[in-house]
Amino acid sequence: MNQVIIRKETKEDFYQTEHMVLRAFWNIHGPGCNEHLLVHKLRDSEDYIPELSRVAELDGQIVGAIFYSRSWVVEENGTRHDILTFGPLAVEPTCFSQGIGRKLLEETLALAKEAGWPGVVILGEPEYYPRHGFVTCEKFGIVHPAFGNPAPFMAYQLNDSFKNIHGMFYEAPVFETCEDEKEIEDYTRNFPYYKPLKLSCQWLHKERLGRISEIQKGRYTIRFWEKDLPAKLKGNFYELEADQLPVVGDYVTFYYQPAGDAIIQSVCERTSLLQRPDQAKTGVMQYMVSNVDYGFIITALTEDYSFNRIARYASVVLQGGAVPVVVLTKSDMCPNPGRFVREVETISDKVRVHTITALYGIGLDELEEYFQPGMTICLLGSSGAGKSTLINAICGETVMKTSEVRESDSTGRHTTTHRQLIELKNGVSIIDTPGMREIGMAYTEEGIDETFSDILELMGQCRFSNCRHETEPGCAVKAALESGELSAERWELYQNLTAENTRNYAKKKQISKWNKERKKNKRSQDDEY
Repeated sequence: MNQVIIRKETKEDFYQTEHMVLRAFWNIHGPGCNEHLLVHKLRDSEDYIPELSRVAELDGQIVGAIFYSRSWVVEENGTRHDILTFGPLAVEPTCFSQGIGRKLLEETLALAKEAGWPGVVILGEPEYYPRHGFVTCEKFGIVHPAFGNPAPFMAYQLNDSFKNIHGMFYEAPVFETCEDEKEIEDYTRNFPYYKPLKLSCQWLHKERLGRISEIQKGRYTIRFWEKDLPAKLKGNFYELEADQLPVVGDYVTFYYQPAGDAIIQSVCERTSLLQRPDQAKTGVMQYMVSNVDYGFIITALTEDYSFNRIARYASVVLQGGAVPVVVLTKSDMCPNPGRFVREVETISDKVRVHTITALYGIGLDELEEYFQPGMTICLLGSSGAGKSTLINAICGETVMKTSEVRESDSTGRHTTTHRQLIELKNGVSIIDTPGMREIGMAYTEEGIDETFSDILELMGQCRFSNCRHETEPGCAVKAALESGELSAERWELYQNLTAENTRNYAKKKQISKWNKERKKNKRSQDDEY
């Protein structure tokens, strides 16, 4: 790697600098950021000082920048003192911990001192700038008109005249012109798409924000921009319940360590969480993926097709807070795909259905509505159903590996052996999951209710509120079965899924109670020692 070069910015650098600034501040203080727009406007401000501002270049790329502008302190008698402020000071997020910010700061402060400026006042990170000689403005008698004297309001003395400057601080008017959300949104379209996130952890300070892209044998991988960082959990995670541990798709805050694993500090709030019973561990839930917008239930129109399994998947996806999209693949191998579409549509009015032949590009245009920037799609289905072929066809390149399907039973090997998040160039995220030919029911009451909302509506019409729908008079369910409004197969499927969910729920509730008691007893024993 070449040495970092600190130099003046040129017009040819403008776009690249603003793009770097956008990445440096994206989702740090709130959804998205406005600092890239500020930089764009600052260059045209009469208070901007390009003679002091600098960019950092590494291997031909802009990886840092600092922008100085004139500010002032006004005394009670109206006397004005011109001083400096800088902002933003930005470093490309994938180049952290390389001393780029320090180098920008040291070189430009030396230039400002040489130019005869009395001092610098900023609003910045109170855990970073004191390491470079900044102290709170309160020590100089300088007050911020909106915030008073908080810890982030700091100053740096460049010469002795700064000690005689006291009063109210004011920055250039340009800093007040970058708050219009529509203007920020419009200007941000000039750059590659990044998803704006509103999270309770913002503002972020020492922590960084990433997304869990892979978990293998207790080892975590965090996707941080284009980098994949090995990570491990902070110690207190081991006292939490299983559903509070990170899963693929989670946004997490973490501490970056130049040598060794990143340390995951917290799991951010989720918009969805898909879960199922762990078939290998009786009474244990398997928390699969989070923050999913669409659950693609991939089923081939071959021996793989199972109406029962699709209904189960749909219930799990609805329960988790996502939209179920059934994609019936290999339609070219089926003489009457429309029959299966109509059958799947009976599962629920909340389920969307499409038929495709990915190999020949048939039906792919119907799926374009789901592949919008910022969306996360989880692929669910059996091995050999065509998940990888589908994604490769949509992307127009080999993004996911495919494997051969056995002709004897139309099933395939597990190409995907663990859940993993893949980011496409257009800002869409794909979470691939291992093939599952069976999926159990537990903690899915709401999902089942949404899937079979028509049956719940019939139950509400029964004469008796405690109707068991067997021999009671005035039973709306029995009447619907007799008239053909409700099919016997659909009623049986609803009963089976509900009974399975009830059995597993009771079992898991008891095991959860045992686990809590075990942890409580363990803590008590530890306290005794």
